[in-house]
Amino acid sequence: FFFGIVVELFGSMEHSILKFAHIANVPCYTGLECQKEMCEHLLALGADKLFFITDATVDKLHGEYFEPLKNVETGPQVHKYIVPCGDACKSWDVMSALVEWLFACEATKRSVICTFGGGACINVGGLVASMVFRGMKYVSIPTTLLAMHDVVTSLKTSICFQGRKNNIGTYYAPILSLMDVAFCRTLPAAELFSGLGELAKNAAFFGGDHFSGFVEALTKSPAHKRKADGSEATFSLDDQALMKLVNLGVKAKMDVLAEDAYEKKFGMVFEYGHTVSHSIEKAYGDGTIPHGLGVTYGMLACSQFSEKLGFMTPEDRKAHDDMCNLLVSRWPLPEPRPTANKILELAMRDSKRGITGEKSHELSEALLRSVGNPVQTPSMLTALDKGLYWDWLVGMGFPVEE
Repeated sequence: FFFGIVVELFGSMEHSILKFAHIANVPCYTGLECQKEMCEHLLALGADKLFFITDATVDKLHGEYFEPLKNVETGPQVHKYIVPCGDACKSWDVMSALVEWLFACEATKRSVICTFGGGACINVGGLVASMVFRGMKYVSIPTTLLAMHDVVTSLKTSICFQGRKNNIGTYYAPILSLMDVAFCRTLPAAELFSGLGELAKNAAFFGGDHFSGFVEALTKSPAHKRKADGSEATFSLDDQALMKLVNLGVKAKMDVLAEDAYEKKFGMVFEYGHTVSHSIEKAYGDGTIPHGLGVTYGMLACSQFSEKLGFMTPEDRKAHDDMCNLLVSRWPLPEPRPTANKILELAMRDSKRGITGEKSHELSEALLRSVGNPVQTPSMLTALDKGLYWDWLVGMGFPVEE
């Protein structure tokens, strides 16, 4: 048994079921260099047309991966749409263009959308799938470490609107998830670090194997630090480490979402560091701060909040921060930095606002007492004075606009 469900081999791929409470049971197949099996799974769907939504980088690196589907005499028609990379694809304009494309290509209820890319691509493709015909079938095919363990393990779909992160979206399940971990071999260091950042969040909240697995990944593989001038760090993970990390990440999410599919109760723990992260990411501009790295910086802010509020001892904060610094020490925030004023303004417009009934001077975050010991509230979020965030931003060296 694995994360509460049976895992079995299907050819060279592991078969599991991602159980989202009573909402959906999604078949998931995970393997390494499994192109043939991936194509066979798509053909088995019996679709009249397959609509691949991918981004420019994935198309350049892996655009030929599903070409064999075009050579099947009685197979489906295959269409492809290339969206911008990263959060730039999570826009109203891109969403509208995808809907127009589907209708122009005469999509039907037998057609299947295949989201082939990172988390942003899967987010917008899933949102489109949830709306067209009041729900088209779609398959998630992640190509990044972050998407493999943190995006396909969620029902959330979204775009970003009016400068806010993930403020338009739905909950919608794919009919199938297909993962070839070999895609991660082509990821730059920043994308690997991004995937590790969300694993740092799991390590902090759940401790145990999640903590040791994260620490092992950061200490086993050597890396050269990224410079603030933007020059890239070098970092790699072997196939065995990647498979282990994907499995750990999936286990963390599905142990919770098997009971809380919409992440509105205990599942809110997966928002740890995200109010801070989303505001920093948006202030820098889409594509500058990889999401998982932003989350890890957000975790450092949250530990300071917890200590100042009396939830966390200095010793427990050090243990937490030492883990986070294994990652962020290799990826310093780039210069020039946005102002603390701009970041705080964005944080006060976070999409979780209202859950804790915040006052006008408050924002909300999930908090910890120590690694593996969250602050328990009805929503798992704690309202806190925005001044705590301001103090952290200034202490981190974000400039202040007079």
